[in-house]
Order: sequence, then structure tokens, then C-alpha cells
Amino acid sequence: MKSRYLIFFLIFLFLAALFTLLRNPISDAVNTILIAVGEGRSIRVDNTDMVQRKTEKNVKVKGGARIAVAAQVRILPGKLSVPPVNLLKEGKAGRKRALLFPAQWAVLGCFELSAIGRKLDLKTALEQECMNPEADGVSFQMVPKGFEWKHLQSMSTDGRVNLSETFRKNNKQAAAWMVTEIEVEKDYPDARMLVGILPFGRVFLNGREVFVSTPKTPARADGVNIPVSLKKGRNRIVVKTATANPRSWAVFVRFTTAKKVPLMLVAEPVKKAAPPAAK
Repeated sequence: MKSRYLIFFLIFLFLAALFTLLRNPISDAVNTILIAVGEGRSIRVDNTDMVQRKTEKNVKVKGGARIAVAAQVRILPGKLSVPPVNLLKEGKAGRKRALLFPAQWAVLGCFELSAIGRKLDLKTALEQECMNPEADGVSFQMVPKGFEWKHLQSMSTDGRVNLSETFRKNNKQAAAWMVTEIEVEKDYPDARMLVGILPFGRVFLNGREVFVSTPKTPARADGVNIPVSLKKGRNRIVVKTATANPRSWAVFVRFTTAKKVPLMLVAEPVKKAAPPAAK
């Protein structure tokens, strides 16, 4: 009895294998008969999974990625001797997310760090002279030879200050300084500063270091929430940032009140700080 079942099983396997190999010729023959009697190809076996398709190639538009990134940054003409000023007021973001972030920055760099080796970690980056923990040395009058401050306007809707695009010709490990001033209409002794740095950096507010990035710092907008004090009038922000990957380099900064009400950018022409009065 068992041998009979085994024979039936082997015959079944044989027929299944035969049909698998001959399913296309069989289906064509059946379709030929159906066409002859007017039924068409109604039971055609779907063998589209068996057809070897040509590999589809992605068409890359030359410069296409650059066009998208370039829309995030604009370098304004003219020599910059004082930091730009961003006017901020309490408001509701709604669909105007870009107004959450100071858009006008002075940028100096980039300082090449390739001499320190291939691997650039946080400790090594922060040990560089241009990344020292002092804000006083960031001067608009005493500028290193061969460098000048650039007036950068961030055009990104997500608040990203894109340094990769600012220094698009750089392909090495590098550092840069960013400076701006925000102007508020009253004191905020318990404000919040929301920061994201990709990848390494120090942040100073009114001459005091308030944040140093770590490898665990989220590299996005609102990555960390820092309690700070804003005084009525102008407050200076200095960011010293370094990167091991020049194609991935960005900074996010914005402010809120203690109750999380955004301090939003006033949509009016950029305002520059007045030069120091002559003694």
C-alpha cells in the first residue's frame, strides 16, 4: 500500500515539474485553439515574473542636486564689518516655519583642519585653536589673512544654515565661525534656545558659552533645549563649528519663551548693527 502511495507521489512530482517547464508552450497551444474558436487569450498564463527585464537607469540631471541645495543659501554682496541683526517678536508659526529661525548670519571660514589626520572626532575638533572656548577672539576688525566675513542669508524652510553650500568648493575637514545678533523688545530671563549642529560645535550667547555638541546631540532643528537669558535689545550669538564631512554640515538655532511661544523673525528688510561710535 505504501509503495502505491509513493508511486502516485512521484508521478505527481513528475507532472508538476513537467508542467512547470512546459507551461508556456502549453498555454500558447491552448491560446491558439481559443483564438481559433473566438475566445481570445483569456487564460493566458501570467509569466511576467519570468521575463528578464532591462535594467532601468536613473537619469541624473547634471547640477540638479546643487540647484536644490543652492536654494537654501544666498551670499549677499558687499563687505561685512559688523554682524547682521535679526528682529524677533513673539508669534505663532503656523505655516511660516522659516520665520522661526534667524536668517541673517555673518560667516567666516572655512578653516582647513585636514592636517590633523583623517579621523576628526569631537575631542580633536574642539582642541583646534579656531574652536577654542572663547568668544572674545571672534572679531570683525582683526580677521585672519586671506579670510573675510560673508553675509549669509538662509533660505531654507526648515531653518538650516547650510555651511556645505556656503563653502561648496571645500572638500576637506574644516571649521567655520558664525555670528549674528537678535533684537528683542523686552527681557526674557528664562528663554529657551533650541540648537542643532551637524556635527561638532560650540555656541555662545552674549560672550558666554551655553552649549557644546556631543556625538549624541541630534543633528536636526530643536535638537537640544537650553535655558538662556535674553536682554532687551541686541543679543549676540557666536557659533564655532567643525566637520569631518564637508558635504554634511549645518547649524539650526532658534528661541522661544519659557512657555514655548516662538520668538519669530520679523519679515522686514535686514537690519545691520550700527558701527561703533568714534571716540
